[in-house]
Amino acid sequence: MSGARQNSRTVRLTVLAGLATLTTGLTGCGGDEENCAELYTDTIEAVEGVESVEVDCSLQLSGVWQRVDVYTTTNDENEAAEIGYDVLQAIAEEPGFDPQWSTPRSYFLEDGTKVTIGLRDLGFNGIPDVDEVREHFGVETE
Repeated sequence: MSGARQNSRTVRLTVLAGLATLTTGLTGCGGDEENCAELYTDTIEAVEGVESVEVDCSLQLSGVWQRVDVYTTTNDENEAAEIGYDVLQAIAEEPGFDPQWSTPRSYFLEDGTKVTIGLRDLGFNGIPDVDEVREHFGVETE
């Protein structure tokens, strides 16, 4: 193989390797989604009255979302609302959360019934993001 041809091939391989590295970094591949799910799970399951958490994190360039469902240990709707409030406060106080990440979208009683925790009563017009709950609870992070 001639020197010019070898150099051209080396340049192409280097460019492809660089693009692969850039793509991997931009799409959030690796442990980012696992870390996201682990952060939600650890934070929320530490709240008294939470039985379990289901988390689906996507930090891909094609779509960023966090879908979090909280399962409580109670069949009382008022207790579930209190647990939900405590969950929001725990999320607000955890500095590892990105301010634009979502808070849990659904809460469930012990028997599997979906329940509202009164987000409107707390002043939210829908599912708040982390920054909004930090503002609500007066939590500042660096």
